[in-house]
Amino acid sequence: MVVQQTLNLLILVRVQVPQPDMKLVDFTVNNHKFKGTLFFPQNLKTKNPAILFIQGWTGEKERSYQYAEALAKLGYLSFLFDGRGHGKSEGNIRTVATREFLDDILQTYDYFTKIEGVDKENISVVGSSYGGYLATLLTTKRNVKRLALRVPADYPNETFNKSKMQTSGIDNPDIFAWRAHARNPGETFALDAIANFDGQILIVESENDTVVPHETVQNYVNAIKDKSRLTHTVIKGAPDSIKEGPFRDEVEKIYINWFKSYKD
Repeated sequence: MVVQQTLNLLILVRVQVPQPDMKLVDFTVNNHKFKGTLFFPQNLKTKNPAILFIQGWTGEKERSYQYAEALAKLGYLSFLFDGRGHGKSEGNIRTVATREFLDDILQTYDYFTKIEGVDKENISVVGSSYGGYLATLLTTKRNVKRLALRVPADYPNETFNKSKMQTSGIDNPDIFAWRAHARNPGETFALDAIANFDGQILIVESENDTVVPHETVQNYVNAIKDKSRLTHTVIKGAPDSIKEGPFRDEVEKIYINWFKSYKD
């Protein structure tokens, strides 16, 4: 009898835990049909703190579902999408320049602000690797309250108008070698952007990253003038790209703790 009562209590607790709602959407960016996913908190308000997720190079939106679902339970409304030529979104990934990817991000941000329930004055951005680079550039064009960067990549300014395929740190040894040097904010668009960003910043570094080396992450850290606005954490033993499992669970915990501390 005691065992049965305990089981009934556990079932009751599970039922009472708020579960987020997920909605798949199609939207058009620069004449290309994009695929996106919205995660709504169960207790949706008129204005909800919102998060735009920007995936890394060749990354697909499903990789961040775990994070968006967890943050929806905190009351955040999140939007994830496949970039041009990524996942099921239209476009030729081989020919798109970083300049075009950034323009896509700007239009996606604008689309997100029109979603019912999004607080336009309380939008955070989460970016991973190349997505982290694009996220920092986004802060110079749109209103971003908080910035969470996981293994943020960086690139020479002269690559901005070139095909991203030509400048991938994975396939281009010159880019990787370039990243291994200390750089000042005035030297790259991303470092200059983060130096002038006045919101809260989270930087998550992977200890065993062979794509975005420590020096690149440290350049981001050094560029931030007011360190009281910075949270910098290193995941021991983690690589650049993390799959479902312990490392992804650790990132989820980091995001939850950081966003919980700033929940309005």
